[in-house]
Order: sequence, then C-alpha cells, then structure tokens
Amino acid sequence: MKKIFIIALAAIALASCNMDFYSSDSMTSAQLATNPSSAVYTTDGIYSLLQDKIAYKGQSGGESGNYYIRHYFQLAELRGDNVTVSGKSEDPFTDAYMYAEKPTTKNIYYTWWIAYKIINAANSNIEAITPGATALSDHLLGENYFFRAMMHFHLVTLFSMPYVQGRDNPGVVLRQSLDISSTKRATVGEIYDAVVADLIKAQTYLANGENERIKAGSKIYVSLDAATALLSRVYLYMGKNDECIQECNKLLDHAPASVTAGYDFADYPTHTYDHPETIWCLRLDQNHEWASSSAEASIASMYIKDGNGWGEHYWREDLIDNFRRYPEDKRFNAYFRMPEYPGQGYADTPKVTVVFPIKTNDKSNSCSDGFAADCTKKADGSVDFTYMSKKYTAVPSVVNTYTEYYVEDAGFPGMKTDGKARVYIRPNITRKSGIRNNMGGDYMIYYCSKFSYQDGLPMMTSPVFLRWGEVVLNRAEAYAKTNQNKLALDDVNTIRKRAGLSGDALMTEANIGARGYASVLDCVLDERRRELCYEGHRMFDVFRNNLPMDRRFVGCHDWEIMQPNDPRIALLLPLDEINSSGIPQNAR
Repeated sequence: MKKIFIIALAAIALASCNMDFYSSDSMTSAQLATNPSSAVYTTDGIYSLLQDKIAYKGQSGGESGNYYIRHYFQLAELRGDNVTVSGKSEDPFTDAYMYAEKPTTKNIYYTWWIAYKIINAANSNIEAITPGATALSDHLLGENYFFRAMMHFHLVTLFSMPYVQGRDNPGVVLRQSLDISSTKRATVGEIYDAVVADLIKAQTYLANGENERIKAGSKIYVSLDAATALLSRVYLYMGKNDECIQECNKLLDHAPASVTAGYDFADYPTHTYDHPETIWCLRLDQNHEWASSSAEASIASMYIKDGNGWGEHYWREDLIDNFRRYPEDKRFNAYFRMPEYPGQGYADTPKVTVVFPIKTNDKSNSCSDGFAADCTKKADGSVDFTYMSKKYTAVPSVVNTYTEYYVEDAGFPGMKTDGKARVYIRPNITRKSGIRNNMGGDYMIYYCSKFSYQDGLPMMTSPVFLRWGEVVLNRAEAYAKTNQNKLALDDVNTIRKRAGLSGDALMTEANIGARGYASVLDCVLDERRRELCYEGHRMFDVFRNNLPMDRRFVGCHDWEIMQPNDPRIALLLPLDEINSSGIPQNAR
C-alpha cells in the first residue's frame, strides 16, 4: 500500500509505510527540495513524533499512553530482570513484561508504526536536502541519518533475535528510500550494517554543521557526540570491540569533568536537558501533556505514585541488595524510595521486616511477597519471624564477601533454590503504606525516581537516550572482551568513584573473584546493571552476551531462567503489518 500522511507540527513531511491505512496530505520530497528552509520544521517534527501522542487507525486524537518514548522505555526495560510488576494491568506493558505479548497490543503496533513513520520522514528529508549546501543543511542531514539509524536499531533489537544468535536470522523491514514497492524482512546482519553506515554518514554531516543547531549546554538536538555514542553501542552489540573502543575514545577525549568527578544524582532527572551527563535527550517542558492531563501516562507514572502516578513498577529485591552491599552508593540513595520514608534513601530502623518470594497460587508460576513485620535482629545477626502461625529463622550467610539471608527449613513455603529459600531483610513496614495487594498477592512497594521531578513535577523528566556513563561502560565492556582487564576495571572504577565509592569498594583483578565475579566481564556487566538500571539496557546486555536471564523473582511473570536463544526474546510483529505486507511472523 502506498499512502502518504501528515503529522502536523508546522510543516512536517512524512512518507508512507505498509501499516499506513489512513491517508491525508503531506509535503513531498520534491516540495521540500524547492523550499530548503522547511527541512528545519520537518526534522523538528521527528522529535515531536518521538514524544507526542499521535492519532492512529482512524482516531480523532491520540490514545492515552501512546507515546513512542513511553512504549520504548517500557518494552526495553520490563523484559529484563530489574523490575517487579505487581500484577496484570489494563496498560499494555504487562504482556510484554511476561513475555506473553500479543501482535494486536497497542504498544507493539504503535512502536512499530511510529518507528517506520520516523524512518520514512527521515528518508523524505535525506532525499530533499542537498549535501554541502550550508552548514545548517548538513547538520539537518546528519540528524536525519541518525534518526533513520536509531529507529532501525530499536526495531531490530526489539523485534529480532540478538545479533550474537546469528546475522542471518530474520531482522525487520529495511527502509532506505521512499520506494515501498517491495516489503520484506532483511536479515539481522543487513539491518546492523545499514545502521552502522547511516551513523558514519551522520557523523560526517553533523561534524560539518555542529555549531548550527547545538547551543551551549543544550542536549536536546542530535549532535556529533550523539551519533558517536550510538555507534559505540551498535559496535558493542555486534561484538566489534576494537571499533567500539575507538568510538568511545573519540568521545572520552573531550568528556566533561563530571564524568570522573561525579554529580548530584538526585538532581539529574530534574534538568537532563542541560546537564553535563546527558549526550542527547528528548526535551519535555511544562507545556507537554505529561505535565498535566496525561501525567498518569508518563514513564515515571509506573515507577512512583507521587502526584498522578500509578506506582506499579518496583525495584527487584535482588537489585536492592546488590546496591546495599555499599551503603554509601549515591545512585541508590538518590533513586530509591519507600512509602514509609518520604525522604530519599534507605532507612534502617531497630525493627525489620523479613520479605521472601512465595507462589501466588497453585495455578500460577508467578510469585508475590511473603513478609513478616516487626522482627528484631538477634546478636548473631539472625532474625526470628513468624509466617502463617509458624516460626522460622532467617540465617545470615556470607556469600562472596556479602551477607545474604536464607531459611533452610524444609517446610518453609518460600520459593527455594538448591533446597533453601533466600529472604530479604528490609526496614520495618506497615501493611497499609508499605504493601500493595494485587491479584491475590502482596507486593513490597519500592519506588524509583529516575524519571521524576523536572520543574518540581513528579511525573516529569526529559528522557535520556544517550549519556556519558554508558559510554564509559561501553568501553569497559569492550576492553574486557579484548583482555585489557586493567583498563576495563579502571573504567568501572570511574563510574564507582563518581557514585561515592572508594577504597575497598573499588574493583581490582585481585578482589573481584572473592566478590563472586568469574571474570572481569562479569564485573563490568554488574556495574552496567547498577549504573543503567531502569534506562532500558539490561535485557539487551544479558542476551547479547549470550547469557541466561534469571527471572526467578517476585512479579506476575513466570518464575524461570530464560536462555539467550529463547525465541520469545524477539517481540511478535504487529498483526497489522503482517496482514498488510505478508511478511512472516516471529517464531513461538
């Protein structure tokens, strides 16, 4: 189907794709070519497509919650192992979190639809802008190559198997022109190669016009640094480690002081748009819907209940303990919140609560929280508690230099691994404010404020796609994979030092084994998990390294270990696309 449509912001030119069922008017590439200044508006329109609620399939207005940035951050993060979801919701994130998505669910079809709208908008601009005409036109051309690359990259990482599983696996539809006479799925390798080629072109053009769009301190337009940062990520995903290191070095040679000196982590979400840590973000302000009527549909709305939030996504217990190995870690203290303690941080009290995963019901493979409040630690560190009128003891055990708690009673109903049940010691809670009841189970409430408090609004931030902390860790991982272990750990410690860690809390080749890391790469990946948690990296980090993902934790998902070749990793393609173009569906 060859259709043309418009998403209006000034004069936004967009071209067609197979899922485009409703036609209207648009500027064509030929019209753009006769009015070069319009390329500013059409390029700015792509930024709007990423952040606005767009009408789809005959709607008069956009459907609630339908924002590309919201769907992307949820699809990328919730399929990892950091987030506990407390129960099924009317919101479409639930099925994807459970690896049970449907090809007709709106977050699936909308993400695919908007991504191809952006790709075709970029193609329209690329065909219309004359290279070398002016510094501004070159910069705009670079931005469009970047967007075409980023959208293909997002699509192939969400809707295809990881690159490590094979270049010849089915990828997504590759669109590099406005010609849509043929629609087929390219291979994963073909998509990645096209992404690399586009990002190299983006670098060239963005370098030519760097001062034309990027004002001092602003992080809201795509820059040369943004193209280089994304290229370093793509090379890392492809296993091209030397190339990844090269791109990271280009960036880190001129990195801001805060990359090593650190910054106020709690302050960062309040102004990512001009913060030194940000390389590129989408700028939202108080005029955006998330600031008022649609605040309950923001990224933050599921992570925190303050204001219009729903507060249905919680920290996983294991991740909390991972951070709590080092209580001085500023990252955890900035972003972790419990309803019992309105201030930030993790409060220690004389009384404690024992928390543990327990099967929700006999028909489910999901787990809720069992808990016992008002417990007291004994002199030997153990905790006696009562659950369902029976007494148990949580016994401390030093595992890889860290203290963990286990119950070894055969009759204990908590979920067991290797014959014993891990339990967690938490600040004391009350049922009213510290527990959520959903689907017949209890869930401990641990909020995350990583996407909150811009302009004092709990639902607002300007979502970050690329930042310096990731670049440092991209290089660390590439160093680890090329046996440059000291350099890899130096980068890990750069991240740890700026988080307030020092002395024995820093990683060395001599101490990582005692801390449970089988390799320097394991240490790097664990640091990536801490630094980048909730930002949409964890699922990709695990599976692209050909590692299993342990999802044996509380939530409405199955208690299971997912293997890196599990076909469920690739999201189902939208049924609209399959019906329209006839391309094959992903395996199940």
